[in-house]
Amino acid sequence: MNKIDATIQSQTTSTHTEQPVSVPEVEKEDLTTNFYIIGGVINITMITAYFIWAFYAWKKADKRKKQ
Repeated sequence: MNKIDATIQSQTTSTHTEQPVSVPEVEKEDLTTNFYIIGGVINITMITAYFIWAFYAWKKADKRKKQ
């Protein structure tokens, strides 16, 4: 006769795992393109702000020399 031990049966658990959702290649490429575009805009903005600051600092220093 086959008997199943109740303690063994209660100790076993089943695990449920979900498969990761994959992003289609078109969306991956679009996300990468957006990343580089946003990064480029940020870099250009920062470089422009630096040159504007440097220009005004240079003008301010030039005014001090003339006094």
